[in-house]
Amino acid sequence: MAVKYPAFRKKFPLLVTGGLLALQPVAVPFVFAAEQFACQPDASGGWNCASNAASPALPPRPAHSGSAVSAVATAKPGTAQAQQPTATTKLVTESKGRALASRSADYSHLDWVPRDQLTPAQLAETGPYCAGTYIEPDRPGKFDTTPMSEAPTYVSAKATRYEQEQEIATLAGDVVLRQGSIQVEADEASLHQLENRGELTGNVRFRDRDALLVGDRAEIFLDSGEAKVENAEYVVHSGKVRGSAQYAKREETAIIRLKDGTYTSCEPGENTWHLKGNNVTLNPATGFGSATNVTLRVKDIPVFYTPYIHFPIDDRRQSGFLAPSIGSSSDNGFSVQTPYYINLAPNFDATLYPHLMTDRGLLMEGEFRYLTRSSEGQFGAAYLDDSNDDRKLQSEYEDQRWMYSWQNRTGLDSRWLAEVDYTDISDPYYFQDLDTNLNINQPDHLDQRGTLTYRGNTYTARLNMHAYERATVADITPYERLPQLTLDGRLPFQPGGLNFAYKTEFVSFQRSLRSGNFINEDGNPEQWYDDRLRGLTRAEGERLHLEPGVSLPLNWSWGFLKPSLKYAYTQYDLDLDGRGQSTLASYESFDSSQNRSVPILSVDSGLYLDRNTQWFGKDYRQTLEPRLFYLYVPEEDQDDIPIFDTGESSFSYSSLWRENRFSGKDRIGDANQVSLGVTSRWVEPNGFERQRFSIGQAFYFEDRKVQLRGIDYRTRSSATADVSPYALEYMYRYNQDWRFTSTFNWDPDSHSTRSGSAMWHYQPADNPGKIVNLGYRYRNDTMRFDQATGEWTYGGDYGTPGTPEYIKDYYKINQHDFSVIWPVVPQWSVIARWQHDYSRSRTLEAFGGFEYDSCCWKLRLINRYWIDYDETSLNPDRNDEPDRGIFLQIVLKGLGGVVGNATETFLDEGIQGYREREDQAF
Repeated sequence: MAVKYPAFRKKFPLLVTGGLLALQPVAVPFVFAAEQFACQPDASGGWNCASNAASPALPPRPAHSGSAVSAVATAKPGTAQAQQPTATTKLVTESKGRALASRSADYSHLDWVPRDQLTPAQLAETGPYCAGTYIEPDRPGKFDTTPMSEAPTYVSAKATRYEQEQEIATLAGDVVLRQGSIQVEADEASLHQLENRGELTGNVRFRDRDALLVGDRAEIFLDSGEAKVENAEYVVHSGKVRGSAQYAKREETAIIRLKDGTYTSCEPGENTWHLKGNNVTLNPATGFGSATNVTLRVKDIPVFYTPYIHFPIDDRRQSGFLAPSIGSSSDNGFSVQTPYYINLAPNFDATLYPHLMTDRGLLMEGEFRYLTRSSEGQFGAAYLDDSNDDRKLQSEYEDQRWMYSWQNRTGLDSRWLAEVDYTDISDPYYFQDLDTNLNINQPDHLDQRGTLTYRGNTYTARLNMHAYERATVADITPYERLPQLTLDGRLPFQPGGLNFAYKTEFVSFQRSLRSGNFINEDGNPEQWYDDRLRGLTRAEGERLHLEPGVSLPLNWSWGFLKPSLKYAYTQYDLDLDGRGQSTLASYESFDSSQNRSVPILSVDSGLYLDRNTQWFGKDYRQTLEPRLFYLYVPEEDQDDIPIFDTGESSFSYSSLWRENRFSGKDRIGDANQVSLGVTSRWVEPNGFERQRFSIGQAFYFEDRKVQLRGIDYRTRSSATADVSPYALEYMYRYNQDWRFTSTFNWDPDSHSTRSGSAMWHYQPADNPGKIVNLGYRYRNDTMRFDQATGEWTYGGDYGTPGTPEYIKDYYKINQHDFSVIWPVVPQWSVIARWQHDYSRSRTLEAFGGFEYDSCCWKLRLINRYWIDYDETSLNPDRNDEPDRGIFLQIVLKGLGGVVGNATETFLDEGIQGYREREDQAF
């Protein structure tokens, strides 16, 4: 009688160790696996088998005592002893969410690897206070994407037996079953051929793409990948999260469903916090989880309940509630914000920010972000029916408060670029009273700009429409550019090495000045700053600027020489209202059409010298880089030209090499001067720049007569001096961890410091959690437009001495800034900042507190004092008010911030290196 081979389904080929089905008669109960055979059913119903050498790539077998083999050998088929051995592990329902040490005392059954056994690359991905991490081992098929219905199944075991009548294959001892990306390990397994089902018992480990399920018993359907694991623990390696469940089901779609499940990012040996829910769903494909009847437990104490919750299981973005922010202030009262994030598509998302304030009402704010093949940008909007009436008397206040914005960049093709940056608000106090989450810059004036740019091979053309929306009342209304056209480039040919370049611009400057009085918070009138403008400061008009030039850049390995000649021509067509014409200063007159033409001659040159040297026993390449710059610009009377977009640049080492001491095109400074400077660098053989020192000075052959409106050069010492201040710059890097930078400008005529700064920054590359910043800044040489007087002025005072608005040293910078984040003991760090203004003897900001950081949660408690700016008057001195607050931030890692995420804002802005510290923490 011929032996009948079992008729396995062709769609489910089974590869079994040791000739289990093909080479041995049914009478032989066991075959011990010495080699593997790959067996496929042929067309006649028989088996076509080929021998495979024992694969060294098979995953390592779990430690095994051998009891499983003897159990199968002595038990009768179908008995409970053979199929369900007694569980020796503790039930997960009794472990209170902790990992079961009864499965492995070192938690290696969860792929947990202690910190001292991690590779440097793995350590870089591990939290600084984590005792280890979950490392998924390499295995065959780990990245297999073959559909389960088409993937062959590979099985290996120490001993096998096949029962032909029941068509059940029984395997014992280090059983490993693999199909596609799924791999299952167990002590024993029974494969039911008719049902394509497997039953596994004893030390079950179910693996599938970044997920691990561990249990006492499991059932798996081999043609779909569905599985159920009892008394289960799970790990999601990429999210560094784990949990447990009475049983875990793995669906065909790889979704994992947990009965009475838990979830935490804490280490296996402890549970500072964990979520516990009746039904927990984990979807590795989306990186998202959900649960019903959820309790958040901290140290086994329930602290929060929700009937439903969504949470991330990795770092991919997901729809759901973000961490709320809770706070209190004198302006807004008690407030709570509960953001909701909507993941619409891989390239679209939206966020809603409902913000309830007891003193104001409900602020509804939201944004929509998009990214397409050619465009990126965001829309934002907000609305509040404000019940706070503190500003009801102030000018331009609205209680129906709103804001909308649109930022966009679109590449029309490889050469055309369209940009939009448009923001509008209901009233100028909006950003003083209300916070926004829309990543909008909040200067004194909001941009309302649209730009179209074309980039040619040798030129760039741009059309710009730039208006502003006032976000302050204590400032002059700025000029709008409606429109602005520019064309900059160079000629494509360079005869004899000559470089022909050109700059052109046409712009129309317009603005609507306010008149009359501003009504302050007390209902008292104050004259608008716009109404104080006189003479040409009230002008509008059009400006055409042409600036062709030619230069001859000569470069050698030892130096460079660049003579340059430019011709600047500017044409103005102006308008001036009647009040402006009647208030013209004695030194100015109004001409509606005027022009200015100025040649600009410069010669820039420098040498590069270097030598090998030693410093404190180390080898360096020291450079000596002298530089000489000559500039000649003849004087052109420009007193009758209004100032639209021009200011005077602050003096520094880099200003020694500028062709114009003014920014903008309304003033071209006269010059007949030579600047001398030298830079020396110390560079290590590996290219690391250890030290750099620069010093320079300008020598003037003529007085600088061209000044801003209202400034008489004869009364200004810096305009009549023969030499400029000494300008110094210094940088020193002790190593990659800390650096020192400094600038210093000293006036030899007045024997005083014009400006200077010193900044010391320490942050070790291998321990970015340590930060120390110490800095000092001084400046009292700024030329600026005084809002109170409507005139340009030099120095740091606000207004005119003797008037009620006068503020001494208001603009003078004389400040120190100290900030630190420093670990005092493991996991505990102090956080502090102190910024002090010596000019007005006041602290601008000071905060101090502590941070506790563990592997799975973080807490910050900070007490903060700061100067808040709130425009209740045109006098800025009356708008500065101190504010205080205590800020608490709690972050459950793997779940997100629970409270106090607004703390991140002032820490990021106030402490240099804070963002790098947070980014490198994981």
